Amino acid sequence: MSCSKSYLVNWKYEQYSTYLFLFQKVTDTELFKKLTSGNKKAFDQLFLRYYKNMCRFSLTFVHDTNDSEEVVQKFFVRLWENRKKLEDPEDIKAFLFKSVYYESMKLIRQKNTRKKYLSEYLANFKLTQEEPEDYSTITPYLNKAIQKLPERCRQIFILNKLEGLTQKEIAEYLGISIKTVENQVAIAISKLREEVKPFLHLIPATLLFIIL
Repeated sequence: MSCSKSYLVNWKYEQYSTYLFLFQKVTDTELFKKLTSGNKKAFDQLFLRYYKNMCRFSLTFVHDTNDSEEVVQKFFVRLWENRKKLEDPEDIKAFLFKSVYYESMKLIRQKNTRKKYLSEYLANFKLTQEEPEDYSTITPYLNKAIQKLPERCRQIFILNKLEGLTQKEIAEYLGISIKTVENQVAIAISKLREEVKPFLHLIPATLLFIIL
């Protein structure tokens, strides 16, 4: 029995009024005990009972609807995947919201770290005397284009192009195939070229290696 992120995303609340009615008198503690025993319906009910409020709670920290939904969805996926290892919390609701708080903070730290790293890395490029003005002009566009890449694609691109890891090293580090790394780097380069195409003539030689 599996529970994927796509499964969670596709919930339609209006279709489950009867289902909710059947479980409305079941306590959180009872649902959690059933969940840890592998009861999928109990998991579904706990998800339906708290998903919207947990998203609103996360939104107060991450300030982005998509990010808040992703935080909560990932939490519920991990909750189901690790159900056999869970101990029953004294307060289920407090446990759920506390967990989402930590996940929200984790996402914020990750985003801030990526932005800080990219800004510092791009700012540290050494320019020839012929290129200082071009560099300051194109860097914001290139930085923004990198940030717009899909999360996994961006992660692999940064490891390869900015941190200098080989495709084999990245594959071992992330536990994926070399072919996947190769494809993601190619996708990133293609997207970046398209994003900075109007400014391609401004890119100094010291930055060209990123999209070549």
